[in-house]
Amino acid sequence: MIAKIAAAIILVPIAIVLVVFMVVNRGDVALSLDPFGSIPQLTFQVSLSILMITAVILGVVLGGIGTFLTQAHHRRTSYKRRHEIEAMRREADKKDERIRMLEEDRAAATTATNSRALVPAARAA
Repeated sequence: MIAKIAAAIILVPIAIVLVVFMVVNRGDVALSLDPFGSIPQLTFQVSLSILMITAVILGVVLGGIGTFLTQAHHRRTSYKRRHEIEAMRREADKKDERIRMLEEDRAAATTATNSRALVPAARAA
């Protein structure tokens, strides 16, 4: 709940500033894709607010892709460790089952030995 309130306190003013920025900068600017200025066909008239918002969105997307790619090693290691843990748990469960079965066999053998001791010697043979 506190996280939602904090997010609202931060995001609402940012949204207001963004809307004001877009309204104030709705005039066109020349965007040239030619760094030397020798090809006038690569010059476009674009609204400054659209240009800035596009640049921010592109930066966020490229940053997210870069972060995703740099964390591939950590995700792979986590995947391997998770599967190792599962294999160890299965192995421990099998060993626990084996121990339980051996203890039951020992208890049954002890019970059988004790019950023979109570039977008269003529019957035991």
